[in-house]
Amino acid sequence: MDVDALGTELARARLAPARLADYPCSPPENIDQAYLVQNIMASHMGSAVVGWKIGVTSKVAREMLGLDEPFSGPLFADYCLPSPAKLKVAPEDLRIVEVEIGFSMAHDLVPRNAPYTTQEVTAAIATVHPVFEVINKRLPGDLKDNACWLIADGGVDHAFVYGSGIEFDPTMNMASETVSVILDGEFATNGIGANALGNPLDVVVWLANHLSGRDITLKGGDWVSTGLIADVVIADTGSIIVAEFQSLGSVSLELI
Repeated sequence: MDVDALGTELARARLAPARLADYPCSPPENIDQAYLVQNIMASHMGSAVVGWKIGVTSKVAREMLGLDEPFSGPLFADYCLPSPAKLKVAPEDLRIVEVEIGFSMAHDLVPRNAPYTTQEVTAAIATVHPVFEVINKRLPGDLKDNACWLIADGGVDHAFVYGSGIEFDPTMNMASETVSVILDGEFATNGIGANALGNPLDVVVWLANHLSGRDITLKGGDWVSTGLIADVVIADTGSIIVAEFQSLGSVSLELI
């Protein structure tokens, strides 16, 4: 596989924006190669990486894809939007909206040999936010794809929308944080923080150590989107989605 060529093509499709009609080649041979493609894609985006999304934080999703752990993908500055947000979508886009709990980091967690502890990671968090992640693919097919394709395609993120949030306190019980999602004025779904790997804070710990293993720093100021905590919402153009959290406030998105 030509890792550089594939990463470049995936970046070009993101920037177009467009979904490829066909797979450009055979899938990456393994997870490590998929992340190499992801790195190349990110380097050609012309937009700074300002954080990370984490996918498949539920056991069911990991089993479906044959994965032992979640996967990560970069969040780009040009696609991180404050709430209330408007996001342009195309007819061929998946238009999948996930409600999640997000964090911003206070300081760097640099690569090292020893794993980061929960205490070290929570001490590095600045704020916690109600967020949406909008999912889309640059490749054909759906989300039941070869996991290496999903990783190479940047974790299939499209955009990240964040509410104002609050200062983080390590005593907060993020696992019990609840949310109600409203689509076009009607109740759509609800959820709870524990749906993300048992606790969204455990997702941040996983990410810090995952990035460390890839020789990447989780930087102060970075966003972390910790994974789906309610059923996905598939929205039409013109739809307005609002998520109202128990204690974190709300986040709003209109697809245009």
